[in-house]
Amino acid sequence: MTFTSCTDECKDVVCENGGICEDGNCDCPNGFSGVSCEVEDLCVTQNVTCLNDGVCVDGECSCDDGYEGNACGTEEREKFIADWTYTTGCAPGSSFPSSITSAADNVVRVTLSNLTGYNDNSAYAVVDGTTFTVPSQSVVDEDGDTWTVEGASTATLAGDAFSITINYAIGGSSSTCALSYTK
Repeated sequence: MTFTSCTDECKDVVCENGGICEDGNCDCPNGFSGVSCEVEDLCVTQNVTCLNDGVCVDGECSCDDGYEGNACGTEEREKFIADWTYTTGCAPGSSFPSSITSAADNVVRVTLSNLTGYNDNSAYAVVDGTTFTVPSQSVVDEDGDTWTVEGASTATLAGDAFSITINYAIGGSSSTCALSYTK
């Protein structure tokens, strides 16, 4: 005669958060993990959706370059997109219109019009949060003259204003001008 004993493998197993013991192990519901289903994945249980390739970590979105906001649904450059006016010590008493628009080729780039004060429309900047940087580049004005913007210049937005210092070179002469922009 042979006797077989049955043991309840789930007798001493406690599964949390709605987990169910099967064969001595907890089968956890969606959004929970761990030996006893004690680890909550806040991204799942709080139904967090991150847009534009953002990644959810601990219930919050970590945004890809160029995006911000709770769900990464806002382009960082949007705060700069507007019609602006700037003044400069290089032309005292004058103000110049300028527009900052979205560059079509990259979500972190903007196009600046009239950076030289001679109706150019080819200058660009790279946005990162509340700052943007105008890298070294060639800018062509309305007369077809090519200006060189030398070195990287960075501006930080403060409300509806920012200032930036630009180093220009054209035809063998160069200037350094501080530009003060307002909306």
